Amino acid sequence: MESCGGCPLLALTNEQERSSKLELLQQLQSRLGLSRLEPELDAWPMRVGYRNRVRLRVNEFGRIVFFNAHKSANCAALMPTLREHLDKLRHWSRLHPQALTTISHLEVRTQDSDGLFGVFLTALPGYPNPVGVVEELSSLFPSQVVATNLDPVAPTQRFPIDNETFQRVPLDGFLQVNFNVNRLLIEHVLRAAKRHEVHTFADLYSGSGNFTLPLAKAGLTGTSVESVASAVTAAQMSAGEQGHFGVEFHHGDARDRVRAWFAEGRSFDLVLIDPPRAGVRSGLEAIAKLARRSIAYCSCNPKTLERDLSILQRIGWQLDRITGFDMFPGTRHLEVLAWLSR
Repeated sequence: MESCGGCPLLALTNEQERSSKLELLQQLQSRLGLSRLEPELDAWPMRVGYRNRVRLRVNEFGRIVFFNAHKSANCAALMPTLREHLDKLRHWSRLHPQALTTISHLEVRTQDSDGLFGVFLTALPGYPNPVGVVEELSSLFPSQVVATNLDPVAPTQRFPIDNETFQRVPLDGFLQVNFNVNRLLIEHVLRAAKRHEVHTFADLYSGSGNFTLPLAKAGLTGTSVESVASAVTAAQMSAGEQGHFGVEFHHGDARDRVRAWFAEGRSFDLVLIDPPRAGVRSGLEAIAKLARRSIAYCSCNPKTLERDLSILQRIGWQLDRITGFDMFPGTRHLEVLAWLSR
């Protein structure tokens, strides 16, 4: 644990780690003018065996290795099923050192609801699509789906979001790393939407429908936008399979779509924002104009979240509550959801 460095807080007790993250939330709230509120942190009891995906690199000898050279092959953060499958892939790469020489890195995901693991290969620049590797891996390990960044269409895996909803996630799409804590996050959003009497929503940076699909299941009408085309297609497929027909799905840049909606005179009770780590910054004013009642901003980067929340506060939005979600136990990272109203 000490030599790995990836999960430094696992050396602490549960309560010590919780106190550390509550202190981070308290500092964030204080800087944003919410010092009167007690910080809130949702966590799952298990701090190990939670991680459902992992990225690895291919070294100069064609072997699958961790980016962190000190990481143990028995990484405590990985789900046991993922660690077991990863061991098989790494063993195969040692026996066939030439097979992955055109691959830069890969992501391996745990089994989905259909019993399929996922492997997404990224080829080195300038090399053709390594279809032979895909065929070999698919043949050797039939209980998995395999794709590369050069494939025109990425296959999907089917994962539960909560007890009532699933999402199909393409191998080149985003998947929250912790199923149990993601479920806590979704439940929180659903309760808050009900409490604020939300009927319509816009989900920006929507991925494969992590928020959109449960909100649609709850009877809300909405629309979403995502820049990864395969994720949009997967979300549409998930919605159709589950009978959620009150949702629109759009492919493109969120800020461009917001401008188009604004030009059409559209607005929504709730606007959900779940951007990459860099946050939004440019275009927040336009996004805020779409929301009639509430904005929910979800982020895995407290620094860019604080910057963007400060902008929203300056243009008249009131920050009601900040809730932390321990999506990455054992590490210093934290998922944070902020709820704003006016």
